[in-house]
Amino acid sequence: MSLHATRGRKQVNEIKMRHVIRRKRSAIVVMLGVMLLGAAFHLKNSRGYTKQHEQYVPLLSSITATDIKDPAVPDEIDANAEDTTIRHSGTKSTSVVKEINLRIEDDHEPYLNRWQRRFASSKARNKKGGYLFFKHIRKAGGTSLRDYFRDVLAYHNITRNIADWRAIKNGPPINKHQIHYVEHEFQTMDWQCPTVDPRWRESMRIIVLRHPIERHLSEFFFSGGGKKFLPVDKQRLSNETYSQELASFLSEQVPKWMNHIGKKKTTTMKGGIEGKFNMVFGRHYADNFQLRALAGCSSGDCLEEKNVTKAQMENIDEFHPSLHSYSDPVPVCTNFFRIDDAPVLFEQCAKPQNVKEHCSMGCDGPCFYPSVAWGEMKSQDVTRAVNALKEFDAVLLMEKLDDQDQSDFLSDVLGVPRDAEFSLANRGSIMNIQVEKKSKREKSRFYRDLLSKLGLKDIQRVLHNENKLEMEFFGHAEKLNAMMIDQWKRENMDT
Repeated sequence: MSLHATRGRKQVNEIKMRHVIRRKRSAIVVMLGVMLLGAAFHLKNSRGYTKQHEQYVPLLSSITATDIKDPAVPDEIDANAEDTTIRHSGTKSTSVVKEINLRIEDDHEPYLNRWQRRFASSKARNKKGGYLFFKHIRKAGGTSLRDYFRDVLAYHNITRNIADWRAIKNGPPINKHQIHYVEHEFQTMDWQCPTVDPRWRESMRIIVLRHPIERHLSEFFFSGGGKKFLPVDKQRLSNETYSQELASFLSEQVPKWMNHIGKKKTTTMKGGIEGKFNMVFGRHYADNFQLRALAGCSSGDCLEEKNVTKAQMENIDEFHPSLHSYSDPVPVCTNFFRIDDAPVLFEQCAKPQNVKEHCSMGCDGPCFYPSVAWGEMKSQDVTRAVNALKEFDAVLLMEKLDDQDQSDFLSDVLGVPRDAEFSLANRGSIMNIQVEKKSKREKSRFYRDLLSKLGLKDIQRVLHNENKLEMEFFGHAEKLNAMMIDQWKRENMDT
């Protein structure tokens, strides 16, 4: 048995054992009332149930340039370095993880024609369908990828629109060997999902990441107070009045946005996301966003680190793969496209009324169960997130989405022609962008260059310092992306 499978079975057994212990304790309490206090005390201490900890992020309004010791913004990790091991900084960690090995195993599944290998023989192997699973990171090209995936499915003679949803809901069951589309955006992903959720092995898994500071500022201009200057007028940046007005606005509003959640007029502090499973990934600022998206926790020591309460633990356990059979896809509870000519998602499985009637466990797909991503992030979370990232079939970077190599790589993985009209290289500009970026530098550094041009490097430093672990995680993602592309090229040379 592989190490991967062994680890997954160990995690599942751990959770099952936890429930056995819980039931036994409940029986003892009922039968022996005199042991009530002792059992309760034991439960509290063995499971790590503690009070919610205090707000974990300081008020940025109190941060000034003198608070920043490093006079320069640190350079990012070089994705082109020869060493395949990237070392941790150990920031805010009680147990420093020294290194992460990103090596692609020699016996890995080839990237060429993965779609056919994964799904073409589904019926012959008596498999019950599968999923095209997209981990959608906000403001990282997700809308463009969603539109692209619709075309990929159509190429494979699979449609996913409202008419299909109605037919599934009202008619006889569809072909059980069908492929379903699921998009995971507003939830954290349990880093152990690839080893404990059987649906993961029946899925094609894709993710796109973006440089953290670029992504955060894109969110600010799209969903936060930055809408006033949306889109940024590149032509007017040379105008002193315009640039001074923009600089003054950003210096005042970005720190406020980094301290609050929700819309720009909210007074709710970031600490308000503590204990709320999906609130971390809304249209607001959350530090270490992409790291939290993949470092969710559902069992093990990390639950104690996150100060999970008993009630929250029951929420996590309710739909954990160790306690439910997710082997049969529920088509009506997967994702569909609202209309054919626009990439708007139809998610009835997320609507309360439909959940009550048809989808009692919510949307059906890999990793659609609660896990914890709140609290202070540590180096261990980087390790967890990278371990989850390595299990994706394709790790892409928004900055390079329309590069020919990235486009051809994804086409080969998904079994579609490289020169298809809908390929990433042929799609033109990324959808949903607010500022047209033409050069490679603009695509990768637009917002950082904007801050520098406006004399706002202090804001860049604050963003960098508050998201150090996400920066570190993104460095691993860049390295993994380069390794995947390199391995894919070698496979092409061998064919």
